[in-house]
Amino acid sequence: MIFKVIPGQQEELKSMPETGMGYQFIQAKFKEEYTPRELIVLNAVLIVDNDTQKKDNLKAIFSEGFRSSVRNSAYQELEDIKLISGTTSFSASAEVGALLSSAKENPVIYPGGQMYFVRLSAYDDDIRIDKKNNCLLPGSFTTTKKDYEDCANSKDDPVERYALPNEQKIDWAFHVLPQAKDGYKFGIVKPEFGKRGGGEECFFGNGTSFGTFKKQTDYGIFYP
Repeated sequence: MIFKVIPGQQEELKSMPETGMGYQFIQAKFKEEYTPRELIVLNAVLIVDNDTQKKDNLKAIFSEGFRSSVRNSAYQELEDIKLISGTTSFSASAEVGALLSSAKENPVIYPGGQMYFVRLSAYDDDIRIDKKNNCLLPGSFTTTKKDYEDCANSKDDPVERYALPNEQKIDWAFHVLPQAKDGYKFGIVKPEFGKRGGGEECFFGNGTSFGTFKKQTDYGIFYP
């Protein structure tokens, strides 16, 4: 099933780190249920139950269009929300995962203040971009500008490269220029959602400073 997060809980989910670029894996109970469910939350708004229909539901969301799916989905209140690291059904095998080092597993490094990062998204109103303060929210993922350009120039599929849950193309690129103090963790995307991974990922646990979000463009456009 596909549901919509109630407005107050959207803020709660925004305050929690992402699992990957544009999504979170959580465990929670639906209101008045006793058994927790394993859920995928897209853009802190849409909930997909991790059941046998999950692939069909993800395809349906992006075939219909994300905004339309949000409009047409019923609200569902969640209880006892917990972020979880992954799902047994989507995660890569232990052998494959052991060969890669995801960003969250690595130490914090600092960007120097002259290096651009790019967040790729199927959502033109990506909830992790704070457009009031022009910054990246804490607990958000990007890739490096170089890896984004390599992906676009080689005509690689970003959904595969960054192991994203959407079943259709990425439409948007959000260009961020963090300050030297905006530490991040660097790693390689592990396979997920049946996608191969292998792209570069950067996790900004504390987000970025005000004024660091510079521009939103169509996917495939480079900036500056």
